Amino acid sequence: MATELGKHVDTIGNALLQIRDTFADPSRLKFDDVHKDMERLEAFFNAKPLIDASFAYICERDDAGRLAGAKYPNAYLKEFMGLSPKEAFDRLARGKDLFAEPEIPEPEPEPESENEADTDAGDLLDFGETEEERLAREAEERRRREQERRKAEDAARKKQEEARKHAEKVSTAKQEAIRQELDKLLDAAKGERARLLASALAEADCRDVKDLRATVRRWVDAENRKHRKPQHPNAGMEKRSLRIGQPGADGMVDIQMKATRGDAALIKALADKGLVANSNLPEGIEDYRSPQQRRYDQCIAILKHFDDCEKPRNGGAASLVISVTADDIADADSTTLFSTNTGIEVDIFDIVRLGTEGAAEYLLTIDGATQVPLNLYRTRRTASIGQRIALLAVQGVCSWAGCSAPLTECEAHHILAWIRGGDTNIANLTGLCREHHRRNNDDCDNSFNTSHMEYDAEAGRAGLRRPTGDLEFNDSDGARNCAVSKLRRRKKHPRPTSAPPHCEPPPSERPHSDPPRPSSGDSGPLAGAAPLRLPAEFPFGPDGPPF
Repeated sequence: MATELGKHVDTIGNALLQIRDTFADPSRLKFDDVHKDMERLEAFFNAKPLIDASFAYICERDDAGRLAGAKYPNAYLKEFMGLSPKEAFDRLARGKDLFAEPEIPEPEPEPESENEADTDAGDLLDFGETEEERLAREAEERRRREQERRKAEDAARKKQEEARKHAEKVSTAKQEAIRQELDKLLDAAKGERARLLASALAEADCRDVKDLRATVRRWVDAENRKHRKPQHPNAGMEKRSLRIGQPGADGMVDIQMKATRGDAALIKALADKGLVANSNLPEGIEDYRSPQQRRYDQCIAILKHFDDCEKPRNGGAASLVISVTADDIADADSTTLFSTNTGIEVDIFDIVRLGTEGAAEYLLTIDGATQVPLNLYRTRRTASIGQRIALLAVQGVCSWAGCSAPLTECEAHHILAWIRGGDTNIANLTGLCREHHRRNNDDCDNSFNTSHMEYDAEAGRAGLRRPTGDLEFNDSDGARNCAVSKLRRRKKHPRPTSAPPHCEPPPSERPHSDPPRPSSGDSGPLAGAAPLRLPAEFPFGPDGPPF
């Protein structure tokens, strides 16, 4: 089978290369000569989504993630197939829909009859059911439920088989639209997913993507309404969400929120308070803002007020941290973008709008005398705010090779595990996102094709030790543009000369009371460079801003 598949892949590959060569010079081609063949080619490619879904199902079934040193198949699809996280998720979800066992909710118990409701009254007259009768009734109820479940599973499998036949001719875009709408089914309505999928794929041939999405959405709403009963007041809560996108070409960011009716009413009530003319504006300014702009300004004012209220708990530090070098500021103009701990870059106007009052309270510099305790030894397991800000300066994003997750989505990882004696020192810490933190092998032995983080003294940074033995550093855009990377490229700081052992506790004297502050001889990501200094007026607290 594998050899036969390889022959087919070679045939398709050679044919595509020849088609590529045909289209290498569009000036030699006429639309009337090629469009029929291109339409046929596109129709043939509609078979690929089913192949993709089937292969994704095989990846999940056969634990393909192990090839990437992970427990989840999406890691394989991203690293070996070059898929985006979104595409990997979509293929796995479609594979589950088309090939995995259908998900059938447990049947609801039958409502009590009037006779059953009167049981207590009967008991008073000694006419209640006996223990034997109760056991028989419960057994019959279990048998009925199991019979209903098997019947529902058989029906779902038939619909799943029907869906696979239709999927052979449906494009990826249409299948993705169907899957996205079906994901909005309430948990109690998921037993209808296979039926709706088969019906949607059958409709796909005669509808465009927009109309198909609207049709499936209407079906899903109808099924969900059946389960939005008074006895299910929280039926929709599992769908609540908040998504923050990436900046577009106009510098704006799309933020999408799905809220419950009650929360939406609260948000609207608070936002509508900003509809008053000149709200959130200095006195004497004429207000030309639209209602939507006034609501936006009101929401931002609420968030800033919340951040100000949180500062006493965070040692006076702000939630947003900006990573820059002195040269960045000196060379900046109105279009210069600065990295932040959120992964969203901001320009100078954004910084001004955010407010620069008390800027010394949240600015760190990498020069001068060290005043921030970056070594906590064994006094605490979690990283301090000073260490987290230092990690932002040192690595910018998750340090796993190729990852671009911002520091707000990262956890402080002990390179030598805390349970194995690793200290909470800056030389033994690196930021990892949740996915890669789970994939890190704390035993540092590359067993089962896993990888782990190591500190490299010569490079002055943490890298990923692959099973092949290579140490790979993160060269993503966020990592290359963090403050310390820029300084190193400009050769303004020498490289560190020492670092903790890879998989042994770094030798150090344990503090008897307060953790000592690092000296110029400390090793780590900032060793050799001028030490980290915090302005004297920084009201440094025990916890600092949230990351």
